[in-house]
Amino acid sequence: MSRSDELPPDQRAALSVLLRQRKSYAEVAAMLGIPSQAVHDRAHAALVVLAPAQARGLTPAEREEVGDYMLGQLGPAERSKARETLGSSVPARAWAEALVQELAPLAGPDLPEIPEPAPALPPAPEPVPSPRAAGIPGKVSATAGGEAAPETAGGEAAPEAGPEPSSSSLPSSRVGGAVLLAVVLAAVIVAAVLLLSGGSGHSHSSSTTAAKAGGPKADARIVMRPPGGHGSSVGLVEILSEGSRRAFYIVAANLPPSHGFFYALWLYNSPTSNRPLSRAPAVGASGRLEGGSLLPSDAGQFKQLLLTRETSTAPTHPGPVVLQGQFTLGS
Repeated sequence: MSRSDELPPDQRAALSVLLRQRKSYAEVAAMLGIPSQAVHDRAHAALVVLAPAQARGLTPAEREEVGDYMLGQLGPAERSKARETLGSSVPARAWAEALVQELAPLAGPDLPEIPEPAPALPPAPEPVPSPRAAGIPGKVSATAGGEAAPETAGGEAAPEAGPEPSSSSLPSSRVGGAVLLAVVLAAVIVAAVLLLSGGSGHSHSSSTTAAKAGGPKADARIVMRPPGGHGSSVGLVEILSEGSRRAFYIVAANLPPSHGFFYALWLYNSPTSNRPLSRAPAVGASGRLEGGSLLPSDAGQFKQLLLTRETSTAPTHPGPVVLQGQFTLGS
């Protein structure tokens, strides 16, 4: 037996009219000759009684939003926001699903849809080792601080690659991915020097040497630029493979610092066909971003690679696009 059978008559009546007749709080208030807020309060109190254990896991604001969504009291924009909450919040979705079971006798088949859980961005893994630490061949030259800096094919020292990605870096594989990503890093450092300094041509990086030796091979190089080509931000992505595994490494420059948001990478075809790939490292005052990860097995189904600004930890669709490029796995 549903808990709705045990509700006080006034609460049960309010829910029944709101759900079956699709009336607003104001319309039900006019029918009953009581204030609109009284209808709201009775209905929301009833929802808490119907699924009290799940309701305790939400804040008052979340209960208000989810309750109004279940009762059909939201406009299009508010409804869309509530669906995002239900897609990203496990407690909110648990309460909504419990309410569906309890409200069915009162509402019939007209209850609102509960969105599927949003795909979570991959968690941050261990830092990616530098090419030298992984034993990748390549010339280096000493910097003023006495540290080794990679050289380009022409013998010039490349710009500093910045600190190794921290705990907020893009994800990498814990099994066999470190060396592959280190080779990607070596390749991208050389290519980034050409791109970010306005150079041209193609240099044979240490990844080519590794490929000839039977190791990872470079399959594709993707240039990422702002939508419409406006702005100074630019990115370069290298795609490498070793056997059935594929990895990418991105280096981007001239990005706004990520204060109050974070950058994320997406594989993208359309608004209904996309996949969050990973959360990017934080970008500081230098405007530089770099990091890498192994690619999923179905990456070849997508046509574009997007770098977006995100505020939700579990976005359901790409946010504002900062950089984009044509995605390919190459050969």
